Amino acid sequence: MNKSKLRQIIREELKIVLSEVYQDKFKISGRLITNIKERPQKEVLSDIRAIAGVTIVSTDEIQDYSEQRRGRFLSVLNLKIDGFPYMKSGFSRDTIVNIADKIRKVPNVVSFKYNPEDIQPI
Repeated sequence: MNKSKLRQIIREELKIVLSEVYQDKFKISGRLITNIKERPQKEVLSDIRAIAGVTIVSTDEIQDYSEQRRGRFLSVLNLKIDGFPYMKSGFSRDTIVNIADKIRKVPNVVSFKYNPEDIQPI
């Protein structure tokens, strides 16, 4: 890769990062697997909504309920994240990583995976 191409890529990435400095609302989607044998999906989603910064939670079912693996419920989790609760400490993509970690710690969440490149400012 030549230097001019590398500089162009760096400039484009800097523009993206700098434009996000003042962004405090983001959309994120990821694959959520929950254990519905021990706890209903609604309660798990309620706990996710209670995480600071998470404003909207919705799911899209990938398969019909009857086709889901025993006790494991697979869905696409759609989130809107507001950075207001984090303004004092600073809000960034790292904060979104921390929110994702908190989602993984919610009781009966088996797995939550997302692509960090798919995080979109609103």
